[in-house]
Parts: sequence; C-alpha cells; structure tokens
Amino acid sequence: MKRAMAAILSVGLLSGCGLVTDPAPLVTTLDFRAFNGQEAALRAQGIRVFGPGASASQDLEPESIAVSPDGRHAWVTLQENNALVRLDLRTLKVTGLVPLGFKDHSAADAGLDPSDKDGVNIRPVPVRGLYQPDAVAAFDVGGQTYLITANEGDARDYDGYKEEVTVGKLKLDPAAFPNAAELQADTALGRLTVTRTLGDTDGDGDHDALYAFGGRSVSILDAQGTRLYDSGDLIEQETARRLPGHFNANSDSTAPDNRSDNKGPEPEGVTVGKVGGRTFAFVGLERVGGVLVLDVSVPTAPTVAEYLNTRDFTRDPRTDPLAGDLAPEGLVFVPASQSPDGQPLLIVANEGSNTTTLYRVGPEGALSVRGRYRAPGAVGAGAAEIPAYDPQSRRVFVVNGAAAALDILDVADPTRPTLVKSVPLAPYGGQGNSVAVQGGVVAVAVQNDADRQASGRVVFLNVDGTERARPVEVGALPDMLTFTPDGSRLLVANEGEPSVDYTRDPEGSVSVIEVRQALARR
Repeated sequence: MKRAMAAILSVGLLSGCGLVTDPAPLVTTLDFRAFNGQEAALRAQGIRVFGPGASASQDLEPESIAVSPDGRHAWVTLQENNALVRLDLRTLKVTGLVPLGFKDHSAADAGLDPSDKDGVNIRPVPVRGLYQPDAVAAFDVGGQTYLITANEGDARDYDGYKEEVTVGKLKLDPAAFPNAAELQADTALGRLTVTRTLGDTDGDGDHDALYAFGGRSVSILDAQGTRLYDSGDLIEQETARRLPGHFNANSDSTAPDNRSDNKGPEPEGVTVGKVGGRTFAFVGLERVGGVLVLDVSVPTAPTVAEYLNTRDFTRDPRTDPLAGDLAPEGLVFVPASQSPDGQPLLIVANEGSNTTTLYRVGPEGALSVRGRYRAPGAVGAGAAEIPAYDPQSRRVFVVNGAAAALDILDVADPTRPTLVKSVPLAPYGGQGNSVAVQGGVVAVAVQNDADRQASGRVVFLNVDGTERARPVEVGALPDMLTFTPDGSRLLVANEGEPSVDYTRDPEGSVSVIEVRQALARR
C-alpha cells in the first residue's frame, strides 16, 4: 500500500499567535488565530474550512486528544475539518496542522457498500472518502510513537447550514462521469450521502468528483502524521462475514444494510493496550455494534484478532432493554497490573443501550464478557457515553447523558459492576461530555446548556464524587479531556460548535490546565 505523506502547515513565524496564557498560570488556551487569513492555503492543503463566513479559528473544531507516552506531544483530531493538530507540550504551542487527505474508494481492498438497497455489496466505487477521525490514541512500539484513528466521519447539519446531499440529487460532470445515469441509481451510488462542499473542481456548477463522509476504517500514522496503514474495506468485510444477516444495521434497527448509504459501521472509539508481548487496538463500531480487536504489534501490518458483537438481534433495539450492547461510544483498556482481578480488561460504554460492559482480554486478543451495568432510562437515551477507570478505588466513572450526571460504579468484582453514586452535573452548567481520572483526581468536561456557544467548565471531583476543587472555565463546548501521563496537566478539546442557525460560531481551542494550580482552588 502506498504511504500517504502528510502535508503540514506550520505556524512557523507565527509562533506566539494563538497562545493566550492566563497570568495564574492556571489555563493556557491554544487557539487557531494564527491561521486566520490563511483559509485558502489551508483548503489547498486539503484542510476543510467551509463554515459560512467562518474564519479558520472558528471553523476548526477539536474533537479528541492523544498524548504521547512520554508526555511531550499531543495530537488533536479536527473531525469535520479532516485534519489533525500537533501540539508541543513542552512549549505549549500549536506546531502544525496535518491534512489527512482523501481515501480512494476505487482502489482494490478499499471499496465500500454505498447503497442500502442492494444487500451486502462491498466493491470499488468512484468515490473519495474523507477520513474524518473521531477518536485517536497514541502508542509505542519499539521506541517509536504511533497514532491510531477511528475514521467515523461527520457532517455539518444545522438549520442554518447543511452540507449533506445524496449522489442521486447532484448534477454530475458528463466527462468525469459518462455513466452518470447508471451511477445515480439507488442500487449504485444514488443514495450515498456525500458533501456538497467538495467536488466541483472547475467551478462550473456540476460535480467532477464525489466525497463521502468517513473512511469506514482505522488508520495508523507516525508521529508526524504520515499514514502508514489504513484498514481499507476490512471492517465492512469482517462484519459482513460474521453478521451477514445484519450487515451495516443501525444501532436502533435490526434491518440489514440500512447504514450502507451513510458512513457504514462508523468506527468511533479506539483505545490501545498491551497484553503479554502484544499490542492490541480496540475499536468500537457505533452503528452495527461490537468491538473489533486488531493486533498492531507491527503497526504497518495489523491483523484481526477478534470481533465480538454482544447485541441480541432478535430483540427490538428501540424498546427492549435486553437487546444487548448498542452503539459503543467510549472504550478504556485496563492492564492486568491495574485490574481488580489481575486480568486485563476492556471497559466499553454503550450509548444506545445505556450499558457499561466489562470484557476480559485474552492473550490472543479474544474478548469475553465479565460483567455489565445498565443505567436506568429509556433505550437510546445516552445514559452511558464515556468511561474512565481509577485503579486505586477500583471504580469506573461513566458520563450519563440522559441524567446529565456522572455515574460512579464499583468494579472490585468485575462480574458485578454496582452503582455507588450518581453525581448531578446540572449545578455545574449542564451536560457532561467526557471524563478522565488520574491519581484519584476525576475531571469532567461540562458544557453550558444555557448557551452552548459560551464557555464550558471542567469539574474536579474526588473518587467518591465529592467536589475536589472549584470548576475551571474552558472554551465553548468542551468535549474530550485527558491527563498527561504524569498527571501534571489536563488537556481539553473545546469544539466551539456553531449555533443551530449558524449565526454564532465560537472559536475552537485546546485548554491546557495546570492540575496542581487547579486543585489549589478550593
């Protein structure tokens, strides 16, 4: 496979711009103002800056964060923008934006099933894919740092701006697509959801190329952002082989093929862990469900170790609490040395079923269910979204979107996860979006429900759910947060998502919180 070389737009001489330091210094805000005025250059590099009237600093939306094992560097996904941000944590500066490029779905072993009207039909098609990773994780092999991304895909769909369109509704360039009528049939590409913002390369009003959302894959990159591996069509091929009667089913439906026309299985969450001498990546598939386990001990040549789907397809996922685990959102690996029973564990929060499931990870990567906790609430309410684990207290902390709370589970016995306490987050502003724990300090990202375009907060708690320190104000719509390996800093990805009518679009940013200073604020 050809390696995709990362083109990096560096801040270069603009260092110092985009860096605003709190005098405390409690919080350092890394923004993207240094790239304002460079929107055309960003687009030429392949970075999507396309919100109506938005500057680069408004349009770039941080989503997920990975920190290098040595704590010196971090990488942040910009999902809608199809890019990564590189951060130097020694200087607290943005050192570059990395465009992730486009996937060639016409290549062998990189096809997709583009229609929900043709059963299982994975094939090369004349479509380019926007990788658009959601989650990213960093890991080391042989002293080298690698990144793995879950290429879910996402579109901007607001009352004031919609980029989605199906191929059947586009005017296709007759030279680029001489067989347009055939391609636009429902059983071909006609129902495939693509972006209207790319593809009219000559500006004549028709589309010369088609760009679909998400890579339907995982990618492995080096520390500079160069793609070393992409799984191609492996995920769809694997789920088709194992679940032929429910291929590309949605999390709220058992009907087969109904997500083929829009991002397919949607690999969303990813985490990495070592078992024995092997390194495994665990990938949650949001739509059809299940966890795909890849052996990434050789980062340029991963192999499938396991795919386990714990749904019960005989039950209605919209109403039946016994339908199994639906829509895995967040995943956490627990090494044997930190596990309650001395066995490596994988903890998965399943948004659709409100379940938090604990799996034992075998030496070859095989998964077996150890225990499960289901939060109260209607199926699909989002009562289990992002988990975090504290080895000292043997507790799991789960963002409960349905209750706007943080659920604390005792997993001292992994076969019987038990709710200890549910901490309301509404007093801190509203919905929790992410949680992380390090050294007995629990951090929760909380958005401002009264005004999602206003600043959010990070709440610091003890492992018993009591308040540890006063909340720290961060950027608009804080999403994922993560501690550095030594626990000295907390990084927060602030999406800065626009209002529904797109009249307000706050800046995206990354907040770096000095944990010691934060905990001193009582």
